[in-house]
Amino acid sequence: MRSKPTTGTDVPPANGRLPGNQSGPVDLRLANPAQVSPTGLLKPGWGLWQAGAGLVLVLALPLGATLALSTMLPFGPELVFVSLCFTWLVLLGSSLAASRAWGFGSLAKDFGLRFKWIDLAIGLGVGIAARLVLALVQVVITLLWPLEEGEVLQGNAELFLTGDDGWIFVNAVLGGALIAPFLEELFNRGLVLRAVQNAWWVKGSARGRVSAATERRSLTTATVVAILVSSLAFGLLHTGAVGDLRSSVYLLVGTFTVGVICGILTVWTGRLGPAIMTHIVFNGSAIGLLLMLPPELLT
Repeated sequence: MRSKPTTGTDVPPANGRLPGNQSGPVDLRLANPAQVSPTGLLKPGWGLWQAGAGLVLVLALPLGATLALSTMLPFGPELVFVSLCFTWLVLLGSSLAASRAWGFGSLAKDFGLRFKWIDLAIGLGVGIAARLVLALVQVVITLLWPLEEGEVLQGNAELFLTGDDGWIFVNAVLGGALIAPFLEELFNRGLVLRAVQNAWWVKGSARGRVSAATERRSLTTATVVAILVSSLAFGLLHTGAVGDLRSSVYLLVGTFTVGVICGILTVWTGRLGPAIMTHIVFNGSAIGLLLMLPPELLT
């Protein structure tokens, strides 16, 4: 009788060789640690269709709710807050549903939602570096695609800076700089990235929440594809916040770049802590700079 695969966070054998693997040692540093057990690889039951359904809901539900409420509420901090709440609900709900219904039942095991004290230092350093890298990328884009006279770029951070100080604290500081980075990383670098990586890398051998799995492609290739796809999805989720083509391109390039950086941190460390802290520093620095600008420059 086939033994039931374990669902713990067992570490792989010291030599990197999985039982039954005759082709040589397997480098599993980029895999989700919870999927590696002494008896072989494991694969959660959640995958591309759960991640795809989550992406559709993240796009459709907040937009539909905002359009419906815009007939009753004028544009302002209240409407921004409602839209954010619907977005957060889908990000968290999709991740929880996938984990509990088809996975290990733990956000730490399924998506690497773990933290270490070193993540604070990593996030601070990489977050500031990411802001500098993005500034350089945007300079290059501007040189290749010069701004027209009088043309002004729009961003999405300004949407949070409406209303009085109380609303700015709720929407920008709590929402944009703390809650959004946490939930966006959980969904994009947790559910989406790992779903794409697993779909390319392994195949399950049985139905159920978690099954034994075997490799079918290179883990390194699967990881690169997963980082790129999840970063593109992350970027596309943000482009609807601006209305003109140039601003959308800048925002897409910027969010894609940050997504790649956070994706690399996630697969390299095996947890979401560094990516979440990097995202917090990245968003917080943008909001902090905007708050220091005179109000007339934001209108």
